[in-house]
Amino acid sequence: MTTRRPPRLLVSGGRGRLAALIAEHFRTAGHEVALYSRQPAPGYHDLAKLIGPDALSAATAVLHLAWSTLPATAEQNPGAEQTHDLPLLEKLLATLAALPAERRPHFVFFSSGGAVYGNAPGRPNVESDACHPIGRYGQAKLAAEEMIRAAAARHQLPCTILRISNPYGYSVPSGRLQGIIPHAIRAAVEGRPLTLWGDGQARKDFIHYTDFLAALEAVLTRRLTGTFNLGAGESYRVGEILALVEKHTGRKVATTTTPAAAWDVQDSRLDIRRLREATGWSPRITLDEGIRRFAAGQSAP
Repeated sequence: MTTRRPPRLLVSGGRGRLAALIAEHFRTAGHEVALYSRQPAPGYHDLAKLIGPDALSAATAVLHLAWSTLPATAEQNPGAEQTHDLPLLEKLLATLAALPAERRPHFVFFSSGGAVYGNAPGRPNVESDACHPIGRYGQAKLAAEEMIRAAAARHQLPCTILRISNPYGYSVPSGRLQGIIPHAIRAAVEGRPLTLWGDGQARKDFIHYTDFLAALEAVLTRRLTGTFNLGAGESYRVGEILALVEKHTGRKVATTTTPAAAWDVQDSRLDIRRLREATGWSPRITLDEGIRRFAAGQSAP
């Protein structure tokens, strides 16, 4: 009697906090998980070796998180995605296409639900909407999506594009130019001012990381293919976020403001019905409860 090998996941962008949460979640569920990084070290494979056919053919799924920019840094370093990210993606897809069909892993690309669409058209965006990215980050993610869809159609590759909103519920470095919720909680706990971009009226979708992981598990279990929004399905203004942070920390968030950047989406809303109908998954953690849990885990130094 042979023992069935557990599913093997290859995760690029392995040093990121989200990749670490993915690895912990799926290892606990009995999967083998290999993390890949541009900076190899113990526990992190060399990202360049992910392109090799031996690595890919032994995998159940490839979760492609590796990306060289954030929305803000994409504007500061124009062209980085064309130099690093899109060529890597092209090589990955070519290697997958060269494998026999029965040895091709499920390829999952982590796109952006806000940056790719641009501002919502007065209602939540659905996957069939035309995309109008207003920043370099969203434009590059959309170019990656188009590359994946073309390769999937040409070579019958099992590919999924997840347009993810804003995962939260875990700490991020203080200097990271992304993540209003962890930065607001840190500001409240430490009594430091929080710099806001704009007047606090920007609207975003936030998904608790445990709901994100549950959705990802549902996608992988079903080997789901296509393009899907992955978010909470509800959007909140920045001012509402701050009110919830103050409620659950019991402290005032002092703020300073700077003009909103031209590339920053001001109205991001996602319709998540397609993913819900395809998998049966639904988000469980409300924003109020998610911020309560996150704030309860933080303490003043």
